[in-house]
Amino acid sequence: MAEENLVLVEYGAEFANQLANRFPAAKTVQMDAAQLRKLPLHATAPVGAIVSGLPVLSMPMRKVYAILSGAFSHLRHGGAFYQFTYGPRCPISRPLLDRLGLKATYVGWTFANIPPAAVYRITQRRPKKPSEQRHQSELFDPPTDLSYGPAR
Repeated sequence: MAEENLVLVEYGAEFANQLANRFPAAKTVQMDAAQLRKLPLHATAPVGAIVSGLPVLSMPMRKVYAILSGAFSHLRHGGAFYQFTYGPRCPISRPLLDRLGLKATYVGWTFANIPPAAVYRITQRRPKKPSEQRHQSELFDPPTDLSYGPAR
């Protein structure tokens, strides 16, 4: 991928500046990833992939919900969100994946990384048949209670 096609999102000012200096042709945006839905991107070139190293295991469920829903608002059909983690399983809980209509697929380990990290590809599920769909408000309204147990 050409550097000028990259959008780098970073919350910390110092690291955002380092990214901007290292990748001058990329668009570097200093912002909270939970606000991705508000990020104006060109509609003519929807995002094909997102790579995340965010520590989602240590984030409140509402924040992870906001990050994923914002990310998928920019992804083109068939696009994927790649998340790496140091945990033994997918860092996105099954209830949250279900609520957002997503599925997670284990891609593999990056043994060159220290410590080794697992990589998951998160994509939208195929649409259900109309008889299987939930009520629309259940799919698109933010959850009121996201106190789920550990991810499975």
